[in-house]
Amino acid sequence: MFSPEVIEQLKYYVYRLIDPRTGLTFYVGKGKGNRLFAHVNDALKNYNGETYVDKEEDDVSAKIQQIRDIKNAGLEVIHVIQRYGLTEKEAFEVEAALIDCYAGLTNIQMGHSSERGVNNAEVLQRELSLEEFEDVEGMKYCIIKINDYWLEQRGSVYETVRKYWKVNLKRVEKIPYVLASRNGVIADVFSVEKWYADDAFPNRYMFGGNQAPEEIRKLFVNKRLPKHYTKKGMASPVLYHDSLINAKNKKKIE
Repeated sequence: MFSPEVIEQLKYYVYRLIDPRTGLTFYVGKGKGNRLFAHVNDALKNYNGETYVDKEEDDVSAKIQQIRDIKNAGLEVIHVIQRYGLTEKEAFEVEAALIDCYAGLTNIQMGHSSERGVNNAEVLQRELSLEEFEDVEGMKYCIIKINDYWLEQRGSVYETVRKYWKVNLKRVEKIPYVLASRNGVIADVFSVEKWYADDAFPNRYMFGGNQAPEEIRKLFVNKRLPKHYTKKGMASPVLYHDSLINAKNKKKIE
């Protein structure tokens, strides 16, 4: 653990957890104080070597499983501070850049402002030239950010965007449309038939549905997220359209 004197000098920092069996980074995070050590402490608390099954732990199950596997091998997780002495804003940016650099991380969420992450220069030229979509008055939808790793694994935008999300079920059940956002651009829009839980992920939900009607899709597809969806505090992978946001930019469906 860090002493109070060290904590004061560290301020915010960005760190990596490394598996000593392979030398590979399996988690990237940011924090202050003794946040660095909390992952191992939480993973091993009351742990007696049994197979990991914990319905209360849905956010970091892959990370905790790896920490426990390392423990069972008689080894210790390697803790590395990548950069310290940072402000919280700087730590967000360094963390996001570092997450982009390591494949196969156990992080559930992507880094802060991940839509500004690694990209091909030609793709950036094309995508940053796209117009932003305008929020539609009276229309209910949520935006779900997807990444290229899961898109490659699942094979389609629909299969990637529909699962598995930590959402307020009562809230999403009232929302008929989901916008799939990839690198800050709407890749497609889907009409939701039903949200439901999956036995493998009891605290996360998925939806079933179909591609939205063309008159809905043309409002959003191949358009960028407006800036009010990418500002600080909007790092969650699931964003909700608020009918009160930026009233001057709204329009009714014709």
